[in-house]
Amino acid sequence: MARDGQGLEVSNASAEAIASLDFLRDEWLAFGNRLADFVTAADREAHCAMLPLMAACLVLSMNSNEGRDAARRHLARAKDMAAGANPREQAWLASVEAWIAGDTDRCLALHDDMATRWPRDLLAGKIGQLHAFNCGDAEALMRIGERLFAANPDNRYVHAMYAFGLEECHRLDEAETLARRALAIDRRDPWAHHAVAHCLEARGRLLEGAAFLESMADTWESCNSFMYTHNWWHLALFLIDLDRTDEALGLFDKRVWGVWKEFCEDQINAISLLARLELRGVDVGERWTDVAHYLKPRLHEHLVPYLDLQYLYGLARAGEHSAVTEMLASLEDRAETAKPFEREVWADGVVPAAHGLAAYAKADHAEAARLLGQAMPYLQKIGGSIAQRALFGAIHLDALMQSGWNDAALALLQADDRERPTVPWTKRMLGVVYRRVGRMEQALATEYQAEQLARQYARGRPT
Repeated sequence: MARDGQGLEVSNASAEAIASLDFLRDEWLAFGNRLADFVTAADREAHCAMLPLMAACLVLSMNSNEGRDAARRHLARAKDMAAGANPREQAWLASVEAWIAGDTDRCLALHDDMATRWPRDLLAGKIGQLHAFNCGDAEALMRIGERLFAANPDNRYVHAMYAFGLEECHRLDEAETLARRALAIDRRDPWAHHAVAHCLEARGRLLEGAAFLESMADTWESCNSFMYTHNWWHLALFLIDLDRTDEALGLFDKRVWGVWKEFCEDQINAISLLARLELRGVDVGERWTDVAHYLKPRLHEHLVPYLDLQYLYGLARAGEHSAVTEMLASLEDRAETAKPFEREVWADGVVPAAHGLAAYAKADHAEAARLLGQAMPYLQKIGGSIAQRALFGAIHLDALMQSGWNDAALALLQADDRERPTVPWTKRMLGVVYRRVGRMEQALATEYQAEQLARQYARGRPT
């Protein structure tokens, strides 16, 4: 039986099919922009079930109804070719069927098992990590990475995959070390850039983070739109915290929005960046209107909770009131029909958070603070990374401050400042709340610290 470049047996595979599978593995893990070439090869394949199965995974990862429909066609072709499929291939068949059915709990369980039984199957691990990410299961994200790393210790892709899982479990030192080892093997690894960025952002190492990403940006031109826009998005986060919001807005226009406007990941990068800029007082003009145009087809998708909340907020900020009303009703229906393993996240997390975001977008801050506060304990399970979900915490904090809920706002600001004591904006807001509650000495101290940090960052700014 033929084997792929990882030494895995592949049924009914010609040399051309093996070459296509090896190409896909490397292109997917490198976040390359030639993945459509593999789908073309899969459409031509007549014998090897793994090609249409992998094509199904590619289109499912687009998180769209169109992708799901295309995946059904690929799966049907794979089943026609599946005679004599080995156990690993049968596990792939089961996982794709579960993914199409929306049974993400089963998908994750299958890929968790695959990472144990076939840790040389890097795409099984990558997609397993994707399911863990979308379920907000950081432990599974790390566990899958650890199993792959043990079996592929010299593979730079696996270094970065494990590093991201470690970071999401707050093991920052180990995560950064592994990601930088990946870069020592090949500095072009965009997922390693991404893992390092998460680690530096979590620690508030702002100048270092901006300089690091700027030094790696020349390698992103061959990346697909997700990785290209997302790593530029990470740079924009550093710039916002460095008080360089004008540059961050420039990145929105030049790097983050406009590569593939129909793609969900590009859309949420855009939504999140505009929202964060507005929270820092930036007028983003009419940019919400353009983004919202591409969100209207997504009102009833409900494939990943984290995506839904971003879509809804983008529509709300664009003033698309009827679309927001329709989507809120659809989310409530989704919560009522949720499978048992996901009912809590939809009913207790997504629905109140969605209503809270809609309230915030129309400046009903007290209602937004109440509803987002109700949802916050459940939001880890909506999916997304720590850095991405921080947007909802930032909106909740602003709603508390706008509503005059000073004690609750102060507790959140103090926690943020303990984790990242290098952000001038956090200290400025602490000063505002300290003044409100009559703690003038602490207000003056934090305001002074904010000024000193701002001056330090201005000195470190490139000319």
